[in-house]
Amino acid sequence: MNFKGSIRKLFLTSLLPFLCAVALIVGGGCVKKVEVSDEAEREHPDMKKARMLEEAGDSRAARNVYETLLDRDATLARAHLALAFLLDKSGGDTVEAIYHFKRYLALRPDTEKKAMIESHIRIDTLSLVGSIFTNQAAVITRMGEVETENENLKIKTSNLQAQAVQLRSALVAVRAKYGVVAEQDAPSPVAAIDLPVPAPKSLEKVIKVEKADTLKKMAARYYGDQGRWREIYAANKKKMRSPGDLRVGQMILIPAP
Repeated sequence: MNFKGSIRKLFLTSLLPFLCAVALIVGGGCVKKVEVSDEAEREHPDMKKARMLEEAGDSRAARNVYETLLDRDATLARAHLALAFLLDKSGGDTVEAIYHFKRYLALRPDTEKKAMIESHIRIDTLSLVGSIFTNQAAVITRMGEVETENENLKIKTSNLQAQAVQLRSALVAVRAKYGVVAEQDAPSPVAAIDLPVPAPKSLEKVIKVEKADTLKKMAARYYGDQGRWREIYAANKKKMRSPGDLRVGQMILIPAP
């Protein structure tokens, strides 16, 4: 090997550890930056308030605080992550939990928690798929039960009609024996059978709360009078703590006009 080749080899050998150190420093800097950003967002007053509510066991109120905070600023990655963990822990909306996990990863792609969060997403996805198939099986089973009930009702109806015909024949024989003349306008036994009458369709509605919805807006939309918001609130008191306790995605009953 010539002199120039030796110098080049020596230079590259000396440079390699330096490049490795720079890479570690840069990579560590990215992770450190994520940690600093997360910690800064954790100190947000509303984040602290939500954590206090969680610790007190009031998951619903904590969720409302996180959602309100994200409505104001959807770029708060740590709020997305905290809400996702809360939904997982409280058995809330699995689809929403997956969404917030993914939003955190989109906002913090260099996070050291990436593998752990992706694991949560996989588990939630499998849980969701399992629940869908379970619900489908339950629906199919119930459909079979309803069909069986319908067939049994048809059989009962046929039996009742046959009994009515027999009773009518017996009545005619008794009248003939004792010379009783039947009234012309008397209804026949068959016609007198009360068959089930389908109940009228309910005029009530169940609607999904959209962003910026309020009870007054709903009353104006469905009744043409925003002053009737109290009727909607009265019908949903079991799921609402106050007239302003509305969450995006919540199902609300709109009473019949």
